[in-house]
Amino acid sequence: MTEPGSLYELVPAISVEESRLVDFAAAVWPDEAPHFGVLSSWWRRAGSDCAVAAVHRPSGAMAGLCGGRPCTWSIEGASVPAIAICDWFVAPAHAGKGLGKRLVRHFEAPNRFIYAFSISDAAVAYLRVLGWKGPYASSLMVAPLPRVVGMFFRSAGDGGLAFDERDIAGAEPLGALGSDLDAIEAARGHAARAHMRRGAEEWAWRLSVCGKRRYRFCIARCAEPGGRAGSAGRPVGYAVVRRMSAGRSRLMDGLKAAMITDLAAVDDDSAVLRALARKAVDAAAAMGAHVVVAATTSVAHRRALAGFLSPALPLLGRLLARRSPLFMWRPHGPAAKLRADDMTLTFADVAIDLDL
Repeated sequence: MTEPGSLYELVPAISVEESRLVDFAAAVWPDEAPHFGVLSSWWRRAGSDCAVAAVHRPSGAMAGLCGGRPCTWSIEGASVPAIAICDWFVAPAHAGKGLGKRLVRHFEAPNRFIYAFSISDAAVAYLRVLGWKGPYASSLMVAPLPRVVGMFFRSAGDGGLAFDERDIAGAEPLGALGSDLDAIEAARGHAARAHMRRGAEEWAWRLSVCGKRRYRFCIARCAEPGGRAGSAGRPVGYAVVRRMSAGRSRLMDGLKAAMITDLAAVDDDSAVLRALARKAVDAAAAMGAHVVVAATTSVAHRRALAGFLSPALPLLGRLLARRSPLFMWRPHGPAAKLRADDMTLTFADVAIDLDL
């Protein structure tokens, strides 16, 4: 796509040859290794419409990049097509040409919800100019020594719930797990806060692009009416944990970190969320992690993760607050009346899970 008179053409990023991707990465991240993971980016395993590149026509150099992680959101009970903006960069030599605006607007469409989570101060300033709402802060939650933290969670018990656990890797089929995920999403209903739909379709897509990542799922089940406590029954929530990918962060590598990718429960039930948080911490400990991280915009999640270090702490909380992901969105179409308190976001809702 080329604007009349423009020196830059927008093309699918996966069509850009590897040598130009590496040159672009070296220009944008001069202090990092030349590839900086760009050749293993999730969008290189996804469809051609998931990332767009700006190419300088006279030289053929790659000048900018913007990813758009596709998903479907539930807003006021309606299913809404959505895009999470990510991997949004312009090479220094091509700054000031309006490329940032062209790249992000490439993903705009009528009735499409567009948002971003974990964005830089520069991106915040740019998105404000484009009329986006925010920024608003999420809560970065951290649990060091998960085996010790797990004892705090275990004291609360399981609340009569039963649990199914399963490990699944990229490209593996969901099987019966997909039906459980669909049932949980369907039961959340119209009263749930605005959120990304987390059914089988979403997770099948994620597994198709996640590369070598391996996830531990825990499904919480509630006993059917008349059944005995703890007996297998309808699924009412789930948590997902994985070890963070080696080589993406020196700090996280040294800490042997695990990530709570997602946490969800029907009606944000506090007992279910609390029990799933315990299972997530136990899973991280079993993976050999020394620290567990989570990020959320949900008050119910923060309560369930009591025992984690959080931005609410007097001293250490300031450091976590500075590192907590910021989120913004384009307030048009179905998102015109959204408020920050209306939305639930976790690592699963954006490309963070696919990047780290």
